[in-house]
Amino acid sequence: MASMKRSRTKSGATDSRDKIVQAATTLFTQTGFQDVPVEEIARLAGVAHGLVFHYFGTKARLYEDVSQSAADRLDLVHIKATQAAKTPNDKLRAFLESHMDAVSQRRADYVFHSRGGATPAIQAIWENSRSNAIHLVLGFFGVAQPSVPLVVATRAWLGYYDELVLEWIQDRGVPRDGVIVSSLRLFPVVMAQAHLLGAKDAPQNL
Repeated sequence: MASMKRSRTKSGATDSRDKIVQAATTLFTQTGFQDVPVEEIARLAGVAHGLVFHYFGTKARLYEDVSQSAADRLDLVHIKATQAAKTPNDKLRAFLESHMDAVSQRRADYVFHSRGGATPAIQAIWENSRSNAIHLVLGFFGVAQPSVPLVVATRAWLGYYDELVLEWIQDRGVPRDGVIVSSLRLFPVVMAQAHLLGAKDAPQNL
């Protein structure tokens, strides 16, 4: 009997915690971290205000959980979107397109953390996701263990793409096709010049 009671209690706690995370995900996506009060998260989750602090301690810690889940989903989106493409360049296009589709669904949050508005812990989460993206992209071209200079060069290319996506997602007149095509055209240029940084493993003749 006691075991059944503990099971129900644990299940209820998990349910409440999940509701808080789901509510926070919705609100942070629509409005952004800074403009979402904890009271609104609790209201949308249908739980007592104190439960948010009970499970997470602070709103920032809750945001870390939400961000980690979002980063994990984004990594998975990249992988799934590129699996069906046949050629390396098709995979690269699929990566760029799927990324834009995914971040467009969480505009406020994307802009907030991309512009450095988050805590170091949040920045570390997205930096890890960026690193995963770099290795995924280079893997399209047969580079499984890239050198540090090649990673640096690819990060610079990804930074160009990220800046364009930020302009596009904020409706500043940058067309989606322009972001994708210009990024596709820049990639082989960066790879061709990566040797100047000391990279001897950059894919060539792209």
